[in-house]
Amino acid sequence: MSERMTDNFPPQPSPSLDSLPFWESLKKGVLAIQRCTACKQWSFPMMERCRHCAGELTMEALSGDGTIYTYIVEHQKVAPGFDDLRPYPIALVTPKEAPHVRLPARIIGDKSIIKIGAAVRAEIADLPAGDFKVACFRLV
Repeated sequence: MSERMTDNFPPQPSPSLDSLPFWESLKKGVLAIQRCTACKQWSFPMMERCRHCAGELTMEALSGDGTIYTYIVEHQKVAPGFDDLRPYPIALVTPKEAPHVRLPARIIGDKSIIKIGAAVRAEIADLPAGDFKVACFRLV
């Protein structure tokens, strides 16, 4: 594939050893993040140990329900593969189960109703030109 053709596709993630379980859960169609087995705090981004108590972290599925903590509407070309979507909202989403966690994601649905505090639900989507899946959030 020529370099020019790859400009039409989004960049692919480069998972670290810590983040690999997150990407593997998305590949299975599950939005999951880490949770401490000792203090039960949720953790994102992925880490080796709990930032609250240094306990062991395990992956735990989220319901996919959440709210928009903050957002921007991207009008400029910032990454290949998203030109046809502009303008598109990108948000930090607070999962229902984890009120101190912020998940960065693209927001899909009726852009005219987007606002801070809006309810959203996760949808797992293929990331074109690779084997990865990503979580997007649909306004509900």
